[in-house]
Amino acid sequence: MTRSLETQSPAVASRGSAPTGPHGPERSVAISIDLEMRWGMHDRLGLDMNAYRANLEAGRAAVPEILRILGERGLKATWAAVGALACTGWDEYFARAPAPPSYEAGELAIDARYADLDPDGTLHFLPAELGLIANSQGVDLGTHTFSHIFMLEPGITAHDVAGDLEAVRRLWTDRFGRAPVSLVFPRNQPNFLDVVAQAGIRVWRGNPLPWYYNRFASRHQDIVSRGLRFADALIPLAHTASAIDGRDCRASAFVRFDLPHALWGFHLNRLCRALDGMAPGEVFHLWFHEHNLGPALGHGIARLAEVCDLIAGRCAAGRLRSANMASFASDGCGS
Repeated sequence: MTRSLETQSPAVASRGSAPTGPHGPERSVAISIDLEMRWGMHDRLGLDMNAYRANLEAGRAAVPEILRILGERGLKATWAAVGALACTGWDEYFARAPAPPSYEAGELAIDARYADLDPDGTLHFLPAELGLIANSQGVDLGTHTFSHIFMLEPGITAHDVAGDLEAVRRLWTDRFGRAPVSLVFPRNQPNFLDVVAQAGIRVWRGNPLPWYYNRFASRHQDIVSRGLRFADALIPLAHTASAIDGRDCRASAFVRFDLPHALWGFHLNRLCRALDGMAPGEVFHLWFHEHNLGPALGHGIARLAEVCDLIAGRCAAGRLRSANMASFASDGCGS
């Protein structure tokens, strides 16, 4: 039995893009998890099923641990899941998946040989875990597209995007009794916004405002922008909390669980300063992938707990409001 989109808090904050509390517009912190397994990296890993395997297998085990960490602290989150993860195996995937886009870079398309190389779908399907997520409190089950399609890569069309999101809508409705209202763009490549909105998506995650967070097709990514994004994770170069912009709940910070111990301290301090420096009505939006927690899962979970403790303490003190992306859906869906 599935639960409604929001089931956690008995003290529901005001709905809409600028939630208000007794003292005016609230400062909110949102968390989104890009759940993708091998779909999110297939173009980089190719036909080698052992490449990055330890992280991907740990990612599967991480799902209930992430839910536990969030649940124990009463924090809400969006799980932006690749739709294919909810399939029971390759037969269902091929029955439901639309044809891949005709990318100019052919390696970006899903290769049917993956089914032969990973026949039991260990690296590609998480139906039980998706069910667990869908029935957890404080969860917005969003989408990361059906097959992790790349919306800024040459060759993709509006027809491709519409077909992909329709496949997600049908699967989510069949399996969980509700369609997704939130979307995280694969590789943070926002595009086709009119098509996305027409597909029933009412909120998406855009990129932070500083220019070095702009995303382009893969061949145009530059080392300067990547370097500045890394530096901004350690030493604040810009203010990345922002108010909701229409349907855009912009990202603020990627949680870098793999940093060496000394740099992890800088990263936590950077997050603390950002959380404490928000203006009324702003949202600080953290995100990560399940496989970012690393093959040493206990280490990654401990670091996630540290981040969540920073947020939960401020929420308990009334300084922040915990939110997921559906909390900011344009028609007031969520809480």
